[in-house]
Amino acid sequence: MTEKPNKLQPSLVGGLIAGLLSSIPLIDAGNLCCCLWVLLGGAVAARMLIKRSPYLPIATGEGAEVGALAGVVSAGINLVIGVPVGLLLSSSSSESLSQIADSAGNPAFREAVVQVTEMMRDHAFLFALLAWFVRSILYIAFATVGGMIGVAIFEKRKGQQPPSPPPSPAYGGPGYAPPGPPPGGPPPPSQSPYGQGPPPNY
Repeated sequence: MTEKPNKLQPSLVGGLIAGLLSSIPLIDAGNLCCCLWVLLGGAVAARMLIKRSPYLPIATGEGAEVGALAGVVSAGINLVIGVPVGLLLSSSSSESLSQIADSAGNPAFREAVVQVTEMMRDHAFLFALLAWFVRSILYIAFATVGGMIGVAIFEKRKGQQPPSPPPSPAYGGPGYAPPGPPPGGPPPPSQSPYGQGPPPNY
């Protein structure tokens, strides 16, 4: 019986692509457009799953499943790479916010920005984890959609039946055909002037 391929490797590859592209500074800006990199990772995982299933077509639900797994992997990679990078860049972000507040000219706005900046600086790790948790939910959701899109684009065998297994040559098994008459047809019946029985005794 033909079985569906394992979803582990496609989800790892798709999650690796989405996680790395979403964790590198400047490149991660692509996610500002409907989580582009995460959609791409889910679609790549679905395409790999289709390529690894040469006989059975992949359903939309299976594409969603492998996409969701890719989203989980990408969230884990973002936790390992993206969160430390974000903490390293948080000081420069705080300085940028302070400069924006100073240039605004509104004392109330500047005071609010200063308070938020100090809170983020004092609890940087907590805010980083909270931001990662929100991103993880988005990654899983958009990677699931990406897997479904990948099946819709790359799966061309929808509705086809899997090929039947070859017949077994074993006696009495599936596909066994009893031997037919010899070539040339059956031998002609005996032509006797006395019919089918033995000749009479005179």
